[in-house]
Amino acid sequence: MIWPQTGPTEDVMATPAVNGGGDAMLACSRMDMDFMRKSRIPLIVGAALAVPGFSAPSSAAVVGADAAVCAAGKPALLVHVNGLKQASGTLKLAVYGSDPAVYLKKQGRLRRIKVPVRSRGPIDVCVAVPRAGRYAVAVHHDLNANGDKDRHDGGGYSNNPRVSLTNMRPPFSKTAVTVGHSPARVDVRLLYIRGLSVGPARS
Repeated sequence: MIWPQTGPTEDVMATPAVNGGGDAMLACSRMDMDFMRKSRIPLIVGAALAVPGFSAPSSAAVVGADAAVCAAGKPALLVHVNGLKQASGTLKLAVYGSDPAVYLKKQGRLRRIKVPVRSRGPIDVCVAVPRAGRYAVAVHHDLNANGDKDRHDGGGYSNNPRVSLTNMRPPFSKTAVTVGHSPARVDVRLLYIRGLSVGPARS
């Protein structure tokens, strides 16, 4: 499936710094990646429970290179991805700002996180943002992890706007989420091509 935010496979470490907050975020990501390579276990969000107004997912396990950002209660999007078609491939999450000139374009990505898919169950991924504000999330399920945009791939957006084969790019107004000074939870239900329509994966 052709989801707009995808591009050539790239490591999250290559994500450029953004608007003054990128250097700190990149350093945090490097530490997170080093920790995950050594431990190979998900980071546990415990500190987030103490953040007013923030509700951690029921599993309390958050994955991704920015997991420590959510654990520290800093501005981030805690994306709850569900509806995976198969327990295979890679999830790619991209965050965009409100600039319409670069929304859903590669040059407009403020942050991009990749995580492996190992089950069909929900996945909670933390994606850091530079500061409080309005953001949108686009999720791409690269079903076979080949880095290409295949017809069998899935995708979705924050706020789960309606999409179709003729309208794959919802406007920012339909996908925008407000992030305060702590993580904001976002639910994304993945959609896949089903014949001539787009919808959730069949059970």
